[in-house]
Amino acid sequence: MPPKKVKRVAFIGRFQPFHRGHLSVIQDLLPKFDQVLVVVGSSDKFRTLDNPFTVGERHAMVKETLESLGVKSEQFKVVPLPDIDDDEKWVKHVIKTCPDFEAVAITDNPRVEKLFRKDGKKKIIKPKKKYAISATIVREEIKKGSDLQKYLPQPVISFLQKIGATRKIMDIEEEALAAESEGCAEE
Repeated sequence: MPPKKVKRVAFIGRFQPFHRGHLSVIQDLLPKFDQVLVVVGSSDKFRTLDNPFTVGERHAMVKETLESLGVKSEQFKVVPLPDIDDDEKWVKHVIKTCPDFEAVAITDNPRVEKLFRKDGKKKIIKPKKKYAISATIVREEIKKGSDLQKYLPQPVISFLQKIGATRKIMDIEEEALAAESEGCAEE
């Protein structure tokens, strides 16, 4: 008898950082699938204003949060997905990079939805999302040293404190401003 096929869904995001909105989507997907593939997009991008955290840091945020809630390791898999900057090849890149999956969960990314619809090979599902949270706003709040309880699960808050995220984001911003003013001075 052949082994039972694992029913998987891919949930693609940058998770910069992993917040309560992301978590609510995964919690909605877990009872419906054997495994949720948490596909960490832009895995090759880090230490920039839009992508301050490394793929390893994002992996740790997801893993620590899900494990703290009792999600078994076989119920999720974090998959790094480097950018290829080619819409025509992107869906094939996702499919090639991930273990076989039957559906893709799409929340607030019309571009990803359009690309998967055009490809037509994977079922598109729209999971419930309890929180409308912008990671851009969360990064601003981290930089300010704000209370992050309403945005982030506690394991992520603890992780960000451990890695000195506030200082890291401020340093990245200072480096970007310095590079920008150097560029202006050269013109």
